[in-house]
Amino acid sequence: MLYFLLIQLCNVDAMYQYSLASFQDFFFKAIDRTEQSEDEEKRVLDLRESIRMTIYQWVSRGLFERHLMIFLAQLTFRLMQKKILIVDYTEKDMYFLLNCPMNPSIPKPDSIKEWMPDTAWFSM
Repeated sequence: MLYFLLIQLCNVDAMYQYSLASFQDFFFKAIDRTEQSEDEEKRVLDLRESIRMTIYQWVSRGLFERHLMIFLAQLTFRLMQKKILIVDYTEKDMYFLLNCPMNPSIPKPDSIKEWMPDTAWFSM
């Protein structure tokens, strides 16, 4: 999941190109850094956390600051979609967040008519 999320970053900026070989390097580094445990369930959870943090740190180090929030949002939404990150939301909530439907029923005050575009006001 993480790798496929990374290769989609080229849609944000063509500069972001990640190879499978470099992803594997960081993936295996994360595995090597994870503390050994006799409990298999704990080991799997520790590995997942370590791999996510290592990949996140590697990618975020190379992103422009203005693109960091895009990456974080994509990562969060993907974890929510896969039910790895448990958040109470519906598809309707996600649609609202991503598309921000217009609400023309609230009149725009005269004090902001000059500087705020209609699309910004009616998207509230």
